[in-house]
Amino acid sequence: MNDNNWMLSETVYHPKNELVGGTLYCLGNGYMGLRGSYEELGTKGVQGHFVQAVFRKLLDNRFFCHADTFCRKKFIFNEELMPYPEVSCYIQNLPDALFLQIVIGGKVFKMWDGKLLDYRRTLNVKNGLLERMVRWDNGEGKITHFVFKRFCSMDNRHIVFSKVEITPENYDDEIEIRSGIDASIEDAYVENVISMENGRILLSTAIPSTGIAVAQCVDHRLSVNGVDIEVDWGFETNLHRHYCTTRIGLQKGATLVIEKPAPIFTSQDHDAGNIITQAETLCADCLSEGFDSVLNRSENAWEKIWDKCDVRIEGDGKAQQMLRYGLYHLIIASPMDSDKCSIGAKSLTGEGYAGYVFWDTEINIAPFYQWVLPEVARNHYSYRARMLPDAIENAVLNGGTGARYPWSSTIEGHEHNYRAIVCSRTQVHINLDVAYSMLRFKDAGGDSGFFEDKLLEVILQCVRYLAGIVEFNREKARFEILNVGGPDEYHPVTDNNAYTNYLVNYIFQRAVDEFHALEKQAPERTAALAGKIGLAENEIAKWIEIAEKIYMPKDEATHVIPQCDGFFDLDDRWEKSGSDWGGPGAEYHLCKGLKQPDVVLLLALLPERFTKEELVANWDYYERFILHGSSLSPSIHALIAAKIGLPQKAKEYFNLSAHFDLIDQNKDTYAGIHIGNFGGLWQAMVFGFAGLELRGDLLSFDPHLPLEWHNISFTIFFRGVRLSVTACNTALEVTCDQGLSDGVEIECFGRRKKLVEGILRFVRK
Repeated sequence: MNDNNWMLSETVYHPKNELVGGTLYCLGNGYMGLRGSYEELGTKGVQGHFVQAVFRKLLDNRFFCHADTFCRKKFIFNEELMPYPEVSCYIQNLPDALFLQIVIGGKVFKMWDGKLLDYRRTLNVKNGLLERMVRWDNGEGKITHFVFKRFCSMDNRHIVFSKVEITPENYDDEIEIRSGIDASIEDAYVENVISMENGRILLSTAIPSTGIAVAQCVDHRLSVNGVDIEVDWGFETNLHRHYCTTRIGLQKGATLVIEKPAPIFTSQDHDAGNIITQAETLCADCLSEGFDSVLNRSENAWEKIWDKCDVRIEGDGKAQQMLRYGLYHLIIASPMDSDKCSIGAKSLTGEGYAGYVFWDTEINIAPFYQWVLPEVARNHYSYRARMLPDAIENAVLNGGTGARYPWSSTIEGHEHNYRAIVCSRTQVHINLDVAYSMLRFKDAGGDSGFFEDKLLEVILQCVRYLAGIVEFNREKARFEILNVGGPDEYHPVTDNNAYTNYLVNYIFQRAVDEFHALEKQAPERTAALAGKIGLAENEIAKWIEIAEKIYMPKDEATHVIPQCDGFFDLDDRWEKSGSDWGGPGAEYHLCKGLKQPDVVLLLALLPERFTKEELVANWDYYERFILHGSSLSPSIHALIAAKIGLPQKAKEYFNLSAHFDLIDQNKDTYAGIHIGNFGGLWQAMVFGFAGLELRGDLLSFDPHLPLEWHNISFTIFFRGVRLSVTACNTALEVTCDQGLSDGVEIECFGRRKKLVEGILRFVRK
């Protein structure tokens, strides 16, 4: 990374880095994601243009995977189901409107050909601008200086705009330009060129399997040394690349500038109208306004977003740099204007995990939006509420009642994961994660109307399904959950997974409390809700009984919570062998090796329910077994390490989390960014290092910063009120710029004060 703490930079080009670079240098704005490919290259997997809620269906999809360990054969893969065809949605890679070829002296410019004299690529996360500078010798001594710029507008999220500067340094020659839209990336769509005239191309694309339509328009403004020029354009189509061509004579030292707007609209847009007309009109407006002016408006919009989202670290520029890169990805992943789909595991940066929405959207990603961009969080929960009918159907398919949310979903709410991956069916904690996240959203946001109208029904239906799978152990007089998997996928089928059981206790209690609270406030609405879902009094009584009697394992002598039945008896050692799902391939179900935090994650979710002694005991026990086979792991460990007073250890995990994609830790960054990791990184900063906990109506802070950090500062929105927080190891300041009628109760360093307006200060004594 560049020394500037807003920049990601590289100065070496090599073809082997193109795939990972496509992810690392991705642009986006919440509506779309544009991978960091090179304009002149057409490489599958590097190019990528993704738009929110645009998916295709694979109508005869089969899953084959070699199960090369006993664990995989027994718990993870059902090889008999692999040949069966299935229908599933996949995120759709759309035509690439950046396509540009430059021909100098009869030779097409390619960085890997000729001589690359200088190269620098920089992503400015402050304004979302990607810039590449190249000095290139075509192999015959003709040296050309190139500057490529592009951005996805944060002001109007339909706009992609690129600008290219071409300067011959030591020659006069004619330069040929081929610029247009590359629709050769995929064969899952059918493109139609509506018009090609005067340097403009209007393209419509249909995705037959889902009926989604896309419209793109590109146009060109050319200038030499700042003076606009008119050129004659020709048009060609070659192997689904549609482009216009022209030739321009340039003298040594003259600079040709190509400005190319490329707006995109889809039928999935929340305000979708005539998308073809919209694309054409916006393209003309952008071309008239010009690259720099449109960029300026986008920069102003970015400035307002960073005013809310930035987390500042005083005293450690490198950590600041890495943190802002993670925050940038959280911002560009945000479903700002739509609830048709939420944030997939790779957001809109690649095709990894097919764009599926998993449980980590609730647990790792959602807290950032709950506290910083609550309107985005609301879109996510609206998405889950819209998928409730599918979750109810999924419950029936699994032999239950209520709602069972799938392990993976997209614009459709059925289970997208292959039937042959049987362990995904054991992870019923997804229901708990959905309910937990909705409750925390309500706690932090105070949007009780939305919660009561949309979310309480979801929570009750999730609880209803879970109540049907618990089993009563008469001998021990307790409820248990058997044949279940927790977040740690190295132990995919167990009994009494602690994460699941403890959350059942919490969610069941909260669900009943929220129902009764609404009943007191609006009995007619409660009766209507109960009637809608067929809720009986004996069901609520049963939920209370389950919450009271669910088995919540813990060794009373050591305070350590066993991850599942028999976990303490597993082997402390293991060998690494095999390949594919399940980490390095050892028989992890026989040992204590962990893919990602399970009990430690439980501590992070419910810190108010555990004593400091219990936090320390479980950290000490489980930290030695973690293998970080998942990107979701390091940030949660940073959070708990900071919370228990190990800030230097937390800093180590912070560094691993922040660098996870930059060093390609799991060798899969090529498929897209690990957005859940960055959601956890924000939690590590705010819940860990700053020690924020919400206890009812009380905001509690307990800062533990590493020695290198002088202080950290950030903004949160608590029940509609903006609070600015600055924390160090010896002091805390909370600022509120608006008057609060009731004030906010804040606790730090063992003292409690009420903030009404202005600045509230705490000093450690």
